[in-house]
Amino acid sequence: MNSQLPFLLSYWSNKIPDGSSFLLQENLEKIPEEKLGSLAAIHLKDPVIGLILGLLLGLFSIDRFYKGDIGLGILKLLFGWVTFFIWNIVDLYFVFKGIKEDNLQKIMQAIHYMK
Repeated sequence: MNSQLPFLLSYWSNKIPDGSSFLLQENLEKIPEEKLGSLAAIHLKDPVIGLILGLLLGLFSIDRFYKGDIGLGILKLLFGWVTFFIWNIVDLYFVFKGIKEDNLQKIMQAIHYMK
């Protein structure tokens, strides 16, 4: 087992979906140890920040813009009031979960390019 592997998995644990650590571990074990250090430099978004932005500034779609969903952010900004702001409440969950999935995708893509 690579010595940096536990560090990376614990570093990413709150930024990726639950249960995906095993998938990452399988893929990371195939990467040479000298290349693992560069994976720690991947910029991942914090789902907790997305949640806080949704709670404080969700009416202005700041959480969606932070996540990178510009189109959905504009739609939410324009039409969130049509749903009596229920969209904003439900979106707290989807932004939180979506950021974690986006982070996992970003890590998997970086692993793919390192192989």
